[in-house]
Amino acid sequence: MSVKAILNITKCKMFDLEGSGTVVAAGRWSSSDPNALVHHIPLGPNSVRVWVDIDRQLLKFLWKVTHYMITIEESVGSTIAWPTDRVIMFAAN
Repeated sequence: MSVKAILNITKCKMFDLEGSGTVVAAGRWSSSDPNALVHHIPLGPNSVRVWVDIDRQLLKFLWKVTHYMITIEESVGSTIAWPTDRVIMFAAN
């Protein structure tokens, strides 16, 4: 499988924590292993580690804040933890 195909498979959208269905960010899936680290903290159950590439709702708070960032805007270019039920995978065209 090519690198391009792998990147296409791992694209995802992160939805708001309030359940309104609003997309707060777009990025790439990284891991769902509960032992995977996100800024030196284990991911834990029912969550995924994602790379944030595009912020859609700049001032929305992260699900698990860190010493380095608390909003979606601050997380662009980095990995964050997000609830599994608030992430949708899709194939890029």
